Amino acid sequence: MRQRRQPNKTKHDLFLDFPSTKTYLAELLGVSRSTINLWENIAFWRIQAFRDSYPKKSTGEYDRECPLSPYQCWVLCRVGRLMSQIVTSERVKQGIAKNPNHFSLYSFKKSQQQLTKLGA
Repeated sequence: MRQRRQPNKTKHDLFLDFPSTKTYLAELLGVSRSTINLWENIAFWRIQAFRDSYPKKSTGEYDRECPLSPYQCWVLCRVGRLMSQIVTSERVKQGIAKNPNHFSLYSFKKSQQQLTKLGA
């Protein structure tokens, strides 16, 4: 993995109000698109809610080319934070397995509600 252009971009959770392309998300987080693809692959195979957030094609496969949902962007930001803290993807995979609730849809919605309360 290359050094990040802007290493502090994943220090805080990312809450978007709209679906985002991987390219746009890479720009927001200050990483390359290939890094987003790496993080997305880690999340796809280890977080069921992340995988289920993709629409399905008529063949029954997940459409991984479609824009990412706000939840998926939030998850990838958290995966990126873990990658910056513990560096190796193997340890990140273990961290996700040990703390699945840290990446759950419930945690995302709860965090989003708390953010909305702060803004009101």
